[in-house]
Amino acid sequence: MLSFCSDIFDVMYISSLLLSRMSETLWKLFVRTNLILISGLSALRAMPYKGNIADMTSILFERTHAYLPEIPAYMSWLERYRPDIKTDDSSRLMGCNASDYDIVWRFMGLDRAGKGRFVVHEYNSLSTGTGAYCKNLVKRTLNRKPDRRVFLNENVRNGFAFHDDIPFRLRDMGVDCRFFRSGPVSAPVYDFVYAGSLNRGSVITRFLDYFAASARDMTLLLVGEAPSDMRARYQNASNIVFKGRVPYEDVPALAGQARYGLNLMPDRYPFNLQTATKVVEYCALGLPVISTRYRWVEDYAIARQGRFFWLTPDFSNLSAAALAAFDFHTPDVQDLSWDKVIETSGVFDFL
Repeated sequence: MLSFCSDIFDVMYISSLLLSRMSETLWKLFVRTNLILISGLSALRAMPYKGNIADMTSILFERTHAYLPEIPAYMSWLERYRPDIKTDDSSRLMGCNASDYDIVWRFMGLDRAGKGRFVVHEYNSLSTGTGAYCKNLVKRTLNRKPDRRVFLNENVRNGFAFHDDIPFRLRDMGVDCRFFRSGPVSAPVYDFVYAGSLNRGSVITRFLDYFAASARDMTLLLVGEAPSDMRARYQNASNIVFKGRVPYEDVPALAGQARYGLNLMPDRYPFNLQTATKVVEYCALGLPVISTRYRWVEDYAIARQGRFFWLTPDFSNLSAAALAAFDFHTPDVQDLSWDKVIETSGVFDFL
């Protein structure tokens, strides 16, 4: 019976991936048609994990992708404050067995198998791409119930909308201490720095098109892996410098060589609801922030009493004169160091 159910789950998951390339309407039709069947089958996977947390002395942090600064932050915090707990990062191991650890801290993804004695599911982002809302629903339905959950913020928690009593905590993004120590240089090398993912759709290329053609008196440093077609497109733009992906510990010193921190994010779900780590890091460096307008960054500026320069949709308001005349205010984010964020969130206390 369990094997039969597993096969059905596999078929439904593959179908969901195929439909993700179709319209949102088809996604919703698919989900509504199969919701009752999914819910019934998922009950077979819904039994919580068992574990006695009082005796737990080891944690495996299991990655789903490369860039997760929260993992080294968690490990560093535990090394200082809970040295009795052994920690491992799955990306540093040739192979690992979940059953060898007391706690498996899994960054989601899908977790239909549910391996581990005591499992934490951390949702540090919402689903993206076509059918994002429906992908959230598929994950909510197919993922086996863990012992605990952690969400990036209330927006992410609401997006998944789990209807159960699994204990949870909210843990927003923190800032590595190296950003506070670096600070901006007295003689900037670049006018702007953009540090982060360059796969944010047309907002990136539209800005680079404008910058290459209309801002030739200013320079931009891009820190992050750039697609080959993007590099080729701007290879003759002398005012755009591609640094590529660098070790995370090198980012503060590089970003600190700029006058302004640049945040380019589409005003589109789910990006407009999630924490822009680069903005918090720019603030830690003391850089004035220039950004596209969307819900999260506007809420952040209000809450932190920051004054950011808002780019117009066509970027035509970006000029050296406009920036020089603008009354920037970069908010203090000392309370957002990783140590303080982890301590305040209580993510280890509620285990």
